[in-house]
Amino acid sequence: MNRIIGIWILLLVCFSQISIGQVKDAGYFLEKDNVKVPTQASILPMQNFNFHVKPYQALGTKVMVDSLSLGGNNYIIYTFGLTKTTEDTEYYSFCNIAVRLTPHESMMKLAQTNKIYAGNVSRNHPDYFGQGTLIRDDYRIDFIALTQDTHDICIINSKIYNLSKGRTILLEQDLSHQFILNDYQFTDIEPQAINGIKEHIVGLINKR
Repeated sequence: MNRIIGIWILLLVCFSQISIGQVKDAGYFLEKDNVKVPTQASILPMQNFNFHVKPYQALGTKVMVDSLSLGGNNYIIYTFGLTKTTEDTEYYSFCNIAVRLTPHESMMKLAQTNKIYAGNVSRNHPDYFGQGTLIRDDYRIDFIALTQDTHDICIINSKIYNLSKGRTILLEQDLSHQFILNDYQFTDIEPQAINGIKEHIVGLINKR
């Protein structure tokens, strides 16, 4: 029993959702979307789906939530990725959000109490949409990220970021102001392979 609990906690602390590239038709969406939003996903900023969608050839999508320890600090990393073609199996991130945790926060506890979640969908093909949240004691960090023909965009708690200027955004609690975040957008304009995204973010933070 203890081993089962340990495996479940590990899955909570580091999880990803993957959809492979494929033709998606109206029947697929009616079956998948005509359901009540599960409790875990209900904490997201926006409810997914509920619209009729025409068939399309989807790229593969992937969202990953993971932990990172660096220099005595702990972070949660949210990564939203796509394949470059429908046949590819390699995912490249179009948006990364790294949140530095406060000393009394832990990713394990946040996951166990349903305070973190993320999702990534292709329903707006050829544009793609991801969203996530982190619920703190005093406020939430809500964000959406989307691809577009002209430039990709991320919105965090109503602040807009042009991702063509940088794919990775670092958020830290302002230690002097309870409800204020410090933000820093790095200048990594090219999407990075998700398999190496933690190393990429470590390099960015170390060079800051």
